[in-house]
Amino acid sequence: MAAALLPSARQGIFSTLRSALAVPAFVVPAITLNIPNILPGIWESILRAVPKKKPTYSKRRMRQLAGKALPTLINLNNCPGCGRVKRAHTLCEHCVNAIRSLWRKGNEEIMDSTI
Repeated sequence: MAAALLPSARQGIFSTLRSALAVPAFVVPAITLNIPNILPGIWESILRAVPKKKPTYSKRRMRQLAGKALPTLINLNNCPGCGRVKRAHTLCEHCVNAIRSLWRKGNEEIMDSTI
């Protein structure tokens, strides 16, 4: 029974609110905005701000990688074996190449003696 009265009660409440909030048209002044005729110029500049073509892969890579200088190395030491300059906590390239050449000569001698 209460459910049957609910829609009519809603309509009654809304109609009273609508009539209380209704304002006659002559009370509200018309809103006018004096916007100068610059909108077409703004719209034109917005359209021109868009690139015409997609940048190529090479141009994009050049832009991303440009201006990034290599960091200066401050962790340089002298090699205790040969005295050349090397990075700290790494092996000296000259010494490593010398050891490789000795190993290669040793392997060649072993291979020659087995044949």
